[in-house]
Amino acid sequence: MLLAVVLAWTCNVTGMACGAPTTEIIQKAYEQEAPASGVRHDKGLKIVEATCGKGDENGRFLCQVSFVSEDDPDKRLYFDIVSAALTDKGWVLTSGLCKR
Repeated sequence: MLLAVVLAWTCNVTGMACGAPTTEIIQKAYEQEAPASGVRHDKGLKIVEATCGKGDENGRFLCQVSFVSEDDPDKRLYFDIVSAALTDKGWVLTSGLCKR
């Protein structure tokens, strides 16, 4: 709770964009998970769209994402729900897209 308050204050003071995560933010957070994800990480995964809710008091957002994989010969569109949180180290995925 304190972290969320501090981050909100920091956003207001510095002018940083601290609203719901965007498609680009979720893509970057996914790519940062590569070392921890091992074989589950798809280097060709591309987030196409992300729609996030309002967020909770701890600064976590639930987002519905649609994505494609360059490894899929049919280029099918896939969907997942991810949980993203703004931390002192930037945005991280706390669940979804193969994170357990």
